[in-house]
Amino acid sequence: MAQWIKPDINIKFTNKFRSMVMLSCVFMVVSIGALVFNLVVRGEALNYSTDFKGGSEIQVEFAKPINAAQVRKALADAGFKGAEVVEVSGTSRENFYMLRLDEVSAFGEKEKAAVIAGLEAAVKKENLNRFDYKNGSDKAYIYFKRKVKVSIDQIKGVFKKANVEVQQLQRFGRAEDNVYEVILAGLDRSVRDLFDKSLGKGIVKDVPQVESVGAKMGRQLRDDGIKSVVYALLLMLIYIAFRFDFRFAPGAVVALTHDVVLTVGIFAISWQDFSLTVIAALLTIAGYSVNDTIVIYDRIRENMAKLRDRKFPLVVNASLNETLSRTLLTSLTTLFTCVSIWVVGTGVLRTFAFALTLGVVAGTYSTIFIASPMVIYLNSKFAKKSK
Repeated sequence: MAQWIKPDINIKFTNKFRSMVMLSCVFMVVSIGALVFNLVVRGEALNYSTDFKGGSEIQVEFAKPINAAQVRKALADAGFKGAEVVEVSGTSRENFYMLRLDEVSAFGEKEKAAVIAGLEAAVKKENLNRFDYKNGSDKAYIYFKRKVKVSIDQIKGVFKKANVEVQQLQRFGRAEDNVYEVILAGLDRSVRDLFDKSLGKGIVKDVPQVESVGAKMGRQLRDDGIKSVVYALLLMLIYIAFRFDFRFAPGAVVALTHDVVLTVGIFAISWQDFSLTVIAALLTIAGYSVNDTIVIYDRIRENMAKLRDRKFPLVVNASLNETLSRTLLTSLTTLFTCVSIWVVGTGVLRTFAFALTLGVVAGTYSTIFIASPMVIYLNSKFAKKSK
């Protein structure tokens, strides 16, 4: 195999450290500025997906060409105020839209309260043990006391009176438990019906995906996602400090923070969906970047013993040159894979690949031009303190 990087190469990385660090500071300011701008102007720092905001995200393919204004009006007329309508191109489907609704489910709290009140009236309040329904689900479970007699027609009547459509109603579990399973009309069916009424029968060709998350659960997922990234950075700081020493650990964590902030900043600028998939990508980026950094740190530590006659910046520069071939080949291999998935992939896979592509580029850059200068800086401070 041809040697792209010659063994005796000697690029003066140390001469570029100051300008590269300044460039990184500019990127960081722009990224944080984009987050603040979005927060002030748009009300949200990032374009949080349904995973974090709560609500329902529905993919709809129409049978004939239709514009976004017509779709938005049909939703508004049906009571779905403030719905987001995005036309999706670049897929095998035509007339394809992504709908994002604030309403979590077609079976809301008002309908739920009406059903419970109707059931309590039908069998007396003390005979209804509980009514189980999770937001976003298409199933509900009714638990009656064992000796209570109630018919399926009675239960259906209660749901009908509350204006809740039932697809199927049946006993659940053992007969003596007196539990009923109610399968509700899904949100996909509700969307089909509303478009049939407003835009014509059979206008919807397919509803390939429906996702619903409660607002409370969405906030919890967002908070847990942020915590996972922070905990990962802290644990890596502890590991590197233990594996090497304190001079090395801060540089790796600063480089990781740099990679994460830049990636998040790109999502803020491009206003792409920020979902749990992106959180997974950020954690993957952190792991990839710290692995690359540790390889260089290990070579620096080896050369500190071998090149005792050289000043520390020259030792770092030599280590970067010695590991340059490995760094570039590994990064390019990963980058080509990520770009390929990004180009040909769809949905969450494409978002994941996009985030990883940004992270691989930022991670390779930060390993050389952020982590290494930090080691030189902390080593000089450590040396002065020792003297």
